Amino acid sequence: YIGQFPHFGVGLALGFSTVPYPAVKPVLDALGLAANIEANEQFKYIEQYGAPFPAYAVEARLGGFVLPFDVGVKLGTVPPNVDTASLIPGLNFSYLLAGADVRVNLIDGTGVLPKLSVGGGYNYLDASIGLQGIAGGDIVLTSFTDPRDPGVGEVTFSLTDPEIRYFWQANVFDFTVQASKNLLLFTPYVGAGASIGFGKAGGGLSSELSSTPPLEQSDYDEINDLLAQGGYDTLPQFGSQGFSVTADMPTGWAFRAFGGVSVNLLILKIDVTGMYDFLGKNFGLTLGTRVQF
Repeated sequence: YIGQFPHFGVGLALGFSTVPYPAVKPVLDALGLAANIEANEQFKYIEQYGAPFPAYAVEARLGGFVLPFDVGVKLGTVPPNVDTASLIPGLNFSYLLAGADVRVNLIDGTGVLPKLSVGGGYNYLDASIGLQGIAGGDIVLTSFTDPRDPGVGEVTFSLTDPEIRYFWQANVFDFTVQASKNLLLFTPYVGAGASIGFGKAGGGLSSELSSTPPLEQSDYDEINDLLAQGGYDTLPQFGSQGFSVTADMPTGWAFRAFGGVSVNLLILKIDVTGMYDFLGKNFGLTLGTRVQF
C-alpha cells in the first residue's frame, strides 16, 4: 500500500516462474517423447524443477481518494516473432500479460504493529512456451484419416525436428493479504494469495508440416472445421506449421505464499520477491524497481 492520493509510483518487474514437469509430461507421453527428455542432459533440469518461464511487466500505482486504498495496472508482452532462444538455449516463449488490482489498507503499521493490506484483482495471460531439440530429429505421423467426404484416405505427416509447444489463455481473479514493516532502509514483507482462473490450454508439435498426399492450407482449414464439429472434448488443429490439441482448462483454485524485502533509496525502491504455489508445486522469483512518491 503506497498511501492515498497524491501518492503514486511506476516501475518495472522482471522475474520467472516454472511450468512443473507433471504439467508438461502428458503431452510428451502422448507424443512418445517422455523418454527423450528424461534421457537428455540438456533438459534434465525440466524434469527436476520444471520449465522456466521468464517474464516482465511495467507497473503503475495511484493512491485512492478519501478511503485508504490504491489501484494498480500492469502490462507486459513478448511477441511470438521475437527470438528468445538466445536467452535460454532450446527455449522459446511468448506472452501477453495485462492486469489491474485494488489494495485496501487495514493497519497503518504504527508502533510495533506491521502494515496490513488486502487486495483483489484480475489478470489476463496469453502465453506459449516451446522446447526445441526434444524430438531428436524428424517425426513421421501415420494413419491419420482425412475426415472429408470424399477425402484422400489415410494421410502421413512429416515434421522436421519439431519443437514441443505448450500454450494457454487464462483469466485469473487474484486475492492477497500482505504484511510489511518499515525498518529504516529496508521493508521486509510476507503475504499469501489465492487465485481462481479459467481458460484454454493445449500442446503439440511446431514445425514445417508436409504430408503425403500433399495438402494445402485450404485443406487443413476444411479438416479443422470438420474436427471442430465432431464433438471432441479436445480440439485438434492442423496447419502448415504443425499441429496441436486444445482443451478447456478446468476452473480451479491456486494458493501461494510470498515474501521478500524492499530497499528504500529515497524515491527509488528495489524489491526482491520469492513465491511458492502449494497446489502446482511451482516457484517464482521477481526483481523489481520503481520510483514512488
